[in-house]
Amino acid sequence: MKKSIDPRIQFLLLIAQSILVLCAQMDQLILLNVFGIFYLIYAGLFQTAFKFGAVIAATTALYFYILSSDQQWVKYVGFLIFLVLRFGPVLIMARVLQEVPTGRLMAAMQSLKLPKNFILTLAVTLRFFPIIKLENDTIQMSARLRGLSYSQPRNWLRPLQAFEYTFVPLMMRTMKITDELTASAMTKGIDHPGQRTSIYQTRLASKDLLLVVLFIGYAVSIFTFRFLEV
Repeated sequence: MKKSIDPRIQFLLLIAQSILVLCAQMDQLILLNVFGIFYLIYAGLFQTAFKFGAVIAATTALYFYILSSDQQWVKYVGFLIFLVLRFGPVLIMARVLQEVPTGRLMAAMQSLKLPKNFILTLAVTLRFFPIIKLENDTIQMSARLRGLSYSQPRNWLRPLQAFEYTFVPLMMRTMKITDELTASAMTKGIDHPGQRTSIYQTRLASKDLLLVVLFIGYAVSIFTFRFLEV
């Protein structure tokens, strides 16, 4: 069962996590990713937590293997590991924020007195990528039926053809989705200059404040004690 976390808390945790990621070293990045996994579990996204957990666990194991290995070719994998561990905590936090309905998200951001253009950009961005993923899955299903999907090994020798039959339709669909999102926003009166009303009530609960306290305590502890430093 998914827990309802106040969107303002989710947004502030996302900003705080992004700042910590910029200041963290590799051992601290691993622990920030661990917090992200528990954050997904707390939010009730168990399947997503399992997928992210498997990726982070494999990446962490490979990182410690590289530290203990003298083979030169292994060192080149280090940059990929660095990217996964660096962007993982932010992507996890953003993934939870994606679950918030657009109306509730905009009402919560509006209560923070954020600029309207920023709120619109945030709401559209969080909705855009899941829609693109669904469109890509549909295109890939059609391409597989015709034997033209890039996921099929026989098409790896024909990259231009695979690009033409998969990525080009996705690009065209992206342009159409952009127009649809614009029309939908205009229909809902998004260009109205006054204060927008909402059916969603935004109020902080004790569990939201507890989550903030746990995050602060966790961040202070990993930056103070350096548990995984090697």
